[in-house]
Amino acid sequence: MELDEVDVEEVDIAKGIAAAGKLIHAHLSFGNISAARLVYEDLKWFLEELPHDEMIALVNETGVTSKTAGWIVKAWCDLHELRNLILEFETAFCIGGPGESMSYREGKKTWGNLVSIKNDEDAALRAAQPCEGSLRMSFHLKENNPIRLKQTTRNELKLILGSPVVANAMRSKKDEFIADLGPIEAGRVERITGLPIGKIWSSIKSGNQELVHRLGMIPSRKREQMRKSGMFVADHTAPQLSLF
Repeated sequence: MELDEVDVEEVDIAKGIAAAGKLIHAHLSFGNISAARLVYEDLKWFLEELPHDEMIALVNETGVTSKTAGWIVKAWCDLHELRNLILEFETAFCIGGPGESMSYREGKKTWGNLVSIKNDEDAALRAAQPCEGSLRMSFHLKENNPIRLKQTTRNELKLILGSPVVANAMRSKKDEFIADLGPIEAGRVERITGLPIGKIWSSIKSGNQELVHRLGMIPSRKREQMRKSGMFVADHTAPQLSLF
């Protein structure tokens, strides 16, 4: 079959996009910069008719941490003249350029798939700030991020148990933790949290969103100090004293 006889409608655009992304990476691996640039222009052509949601689906199908996915995102953003972006993943937001953000994503196991790409409306404000690197890439973990959830759970329990006790739980077995705490303190903690002390131990190890929500309802000035210092704590607008 001659190339001019191929029906465009029969071409699998998704496969073409994925193949082009892989080919770009292959050319760069062998130092074929000029060839990579040519394929990159082809990749942008493939992406011209691909809407946002279909592009996102293709990125995730390809493998969001793959080099191919990174080239798809960069080409799509270049095609639409998008430079300063917010890339939303399942458990995190990444703010920056498409290439550097997708490269950074490769090493983040807990971020999940790509959800959306949108303009960073605050980029101009940050660019006007005198501080060095005001437009450098940054990221924010969502509340459902496993790492953030564990840190938030531990920080909230520090307000109830104290930092040394939480640190002891992280390095001790459950029976040892309960024995060190003692029955009186264990009873106090169970009344406040509504959970058995064994569950408190496992929550320190793995995180517990329900527990974070409950403890976040208890007002604490120290929590606000922790929040201002950049630590992960519960975020509620209407604390309830009735939990005491």
